[in-house]
Amino acid sequence: MTFGFSLNDIFVPSYRGKLTEGITYDARNNTLLWIDIIVGEIHRVSLDDTSKHEILKWQAKIESVGAIALTKEIDAIVICGKYGLAKGDFTNGNIEYFFKYPHDAKQQLRLRSNDGMVDPWGHLWIGVMNDFPVATVEGIKPEGKLYRINTDDFTIETMIDNTLIANGLAFSEDGKELFWTDSLTFTIWKFDYDYKTNTLSNKRPFIETKKIYPEFESPEPDGLVMTKDGDIYSTIFSTSTVLHVNAQGEVVEKIQLPAKRITCATIGGPNGDELFVTTGHLDLTEDDCVPDPNDKDGDLGGFLFRLKLDRNLNGQPKNIWKAGLPEELVN
Repeated sequence: MTFGFSLNDIFVPSYRGKLTEGITYDARNNTLLWIDIIVGEIHRVSLDDTSKHEILKWQAKIESVGAIALTKEIDAIVICGKYGLAKGDFTNGNIEYFFKYPHDAKQQLRLRSNDGMVDPWGHLWIGVMNDFPVATVEGIKPEGKLYRINTDDFTIETMIDNTLIANGLAFSEDGKELFWTDSLTFTIWKFDYDYKTNTLSNKRPFIETKKIYPEFESPEPDGLVMTKDGDIYSTIFSTSTVLHVNAQGEVVEKIQLPAKRITCATIGGPNGDELFVTTGHLDLTEDDCVPDPNDKDGDLGGFLFRLKLDRNLNGQPKNIWKAGLPEELVN
């Protein structure tokens, strides 16, 4: 369907990012968090007072942010940076690594974090992929991985290897199935998952966007959110739509927005009836691009959208990084 969009649906009209992603609702304090991947920023805004806008930012230009995760400390988050996991602290603005990926020198140069999530048991699943300079010159290569990082002892395991763009993922409500996106295969894949042995099996396609969007050359599934009923809202990059499918993989609706590059969605709000959507600016690969929040004509990529729906979407709440953060980094 085409959503009855108005400029009032722009969340924080005074803000426009470059490649916004990782949208996260924290019900504990009714806040919305998101990232701007390319410029290495993490944002947090209170839904009670949207003028309260906090920003964490990497100072190193080489850094980026692929994903974030909530922790037991309401003002501290896990930040998935270029080289591993960092603690971001909204009380003092600090960002500091506490875990590095086991990458050799070549991998450190070529890879960065992309999308990820905390599973129902408190462990972090995070995809890595070619970094922007590599992808721009060479194109995306199958050098990526989907990692699982154990929150108790920080052991790291490669769950899926040789990936292209490891993207949106979710677990079924009973934890027995993983839904995982590899964007350039134009597929959301479905696996059986055994938590006791930490193994994935029976890989099969759940959603194939080339079949659903035959009119688009590159309908890449990006970030997603799952409901407790097994519905998925997947953002389809380059199509201006959020794709809503039911638990059987049947298309329910296509929610259209005034931005071509739709990147991620989450369900939130006190009544669970709001869909928050992030987008990318059309000039996101241009170094000198500074998105103008006052320009609300044409493509509105870079803005966030807050869509009030007519029902409780029954969204899965965001899981918490189980063990918090290493004591030496906790204030």
